[in-house]
Amino acid sequence: MINCLTLCVALSMVVGCTWAAATVDELADQNRSGPMLGCHKRVFTYRVSQTDNKGRECWDHVSVWSCHGRCDSNEISDWRFPYKRSHHPVCMHAGRTRSVAVLRHCHPDADPEAKLYEYMEPKSCSCQTCTSMDTSCEGPKQLNTDAVTKIFQIEEEEIENLKALIFPQQNPSRLWDLALFFAAV
Repeated sequence: MINCLTLCVALSMVVGCTWAAATVDELADQNRSGPMLGCHKRVFTYRVSQTDNKGRECWDHVSVWSCHGRCDSNEISDWRFPYKRSHHPVCMHAGRTRSVAVLRHCHPDADPEAKLYEYMEPKSCSCQTCTSMDTSCEGPKQLNTDAVTKIFQIEEEEIENLKALIFPQQNPSRLWDLALFFAAV
């Protein structure tokens, strides 16, 4: 208690007593709730869109609870190959619940099913060994970037060149240039 009081007095000399008292209270609340870097639930907001079978779209911004944070991991040396025993838990859900969001921005003739967006939320979060049955466990090195759609920015002056490559009315050899262009990207 003396340390908190000393901190409050020192901060009140510099900044002001009301701000210091609020800061000390906030720090005390954070210490009671546990470390902020651990595994916990956090709200993320996504832009979600969904189309019906006729291509009419519904969209909205949906706030979703998700697991976030870090877990302590370790490796112990071992005399057998691969000469270590690894324990690398990840922050993941400990139970899930199905949730439904109603998308507000819809095409006037969209089917009612397109307005309902289903997703999963965690009941709680904990550090566990990752199971690929219901979680994506791959690290960045294991992701296949060749199978991913690449997005690139095109300057306005390059648009005309691309149009000429895509629609070669006079020169059919331009198709080969187009293939080389997209292979390089």
